[in-house]
Amino acid sequence: MTARPLAFLAFDHRERAFGSVRPGGMNHEQIQDSKRLIYEAFGRAVDLGLGDVRPGILVDEQFGAGIAQRAIADGVLVAMPVERANEQVFTFEYGADYQEHLLQFRPSCAKVLIQHRTTDPADDKLTQLTRLRELSEFLAAQSIDFMCELIVGMGEESLDGVPSVDVDALCASMAEIQAAGVLVTMWKVEGVASREGAERIAAQAAASDHPATCMVLGAGAAPSTVEHWLAVAAGTPGYIGFAVGRSFWGEAVSAWLDGRLSREDAIESIASIYRACTLRYMGADVR
Repeated sequence: MTARPLAFLAFDHRERAFGSVRPGGMNHEQIQDSKRLIYEAFGRAVDLGLGDVRPGILVDEQFGAGIAQRAIADGVLVAMPVERANEQVFTFEYGADYQEHLLQFRPSCAKVLIQHRTTDPADDKLTQLTRLRELSEFLAAQSIDFMCELIVGMGEESLDGVPSVDVDALCASMAEIQAAGVLVTMWKVEGVASREGAERIAAQAAASDHPATCMVLGAGAAPSTVEHWLAVAAGTPGYIGFAVGRSFWGEAVSAWLDGRLSREDAIESIASIYRACTLRYMGADVR
């Protein structure tokens, strides 16, 4: 991928995670309609200008196949998930047919969300690492980048009230995955509150025969927290951008579905938040 910073608007969440932004949840039609709205907001932000970044979307096949096809046809950078949602051990969404599904779309990037700690049961780790290695080798052969969203959880310490990922656990898990021969292109990681922590994570990402970069995820955190995480990442070599979702669109989608925002106002809200964070990542003074 290009060395230009990447700004992914992420809405690949499946039913439970996507509906979590609204107290009453959402049915399938509402999820699909909401994803179309978010993609419109993405387009609006791109039209307004995002500086020298490469914007992209992270969208799933189940609820967003049409969006993915349209975006890829329009030359938009698209990443698509491969994992089945809410599984303790990484499981392919479409089982043995995962390759066929990926090749049907040929996204720029495939994404896997996993929970992985060095203290997890050995059998679970072996199964997960074997599947990850298989996937990464297939993606490398197909010239599709591999985004590994690695969740280890927040640490006990924070900086001025800003939560931070458990850096020790994250780096140890990354090292274990690297040692298993998994070929990661980008590590999508939980936010870190300090530059020192970010530097350690970036160094671990590069410490393999297949060096990778890092990007920040949002985890549905408050906008002020996400802004801090993005500021730290933007100032740390080895971080290449972000892939943030609910923190950008959750409130607007919920308000639109409940009738508190018009469709146009919801689009404008999402576009404004995504655009402002993207420009700030690039160093602009956006109020």
